[in-house]
Amino acid sequence: ELVREVVALLFPPDQMTINIREPLPVINTHKIGLQQVFQNLLSNAIKYNDKEKGLIEIGASDKGHWVEFYVKDNGPGIADNDQERIFKLFETTAHHSSRDSSTGIGLNLLKVLVEGQGGKIWVDSVKDEGSTFYFEWEKNH
Repeated sequence: ELVREVVALLFPPDQMTINIREPLPVINTHKIGLQQVFQNLLSNAIKYNDKEKGLIEIGASDKGHWVEFYVKDNGPGIADNDQERIFKLFETTAHHSSRDSSTGIGLNLLKVLVEGQGGKIWVDSVKDEGSTFYFEWEKNH
């Protein structure tokens, strides 16, 4: 329900397809923090997508005490040397969006939110092919 709400609030453009791999788990957590993580990851995936037909996939895997969520896109990808740097405060990549500017705060905030409840966040990306952001979220937090 939370992921569907976030997608609706972002008003993705018509050329963007967002697929939610069902079923996403129901967990007992602070809604605002998890909502912020999904909102930022989805907003970035929409904002920086450079393809004629954008595609975003959202899914999850049960990891016992944790859920491992992912947000995958077919956007510009992130160069290997930028993949660790993007989670640091005020760091951005060379990718630009015509919609607005980036402050380099968003992914650092997500790192703080995710790690603050014991999880971790990381990215797997191939330049020019897309990125998959993963994050762990405790089931009962």
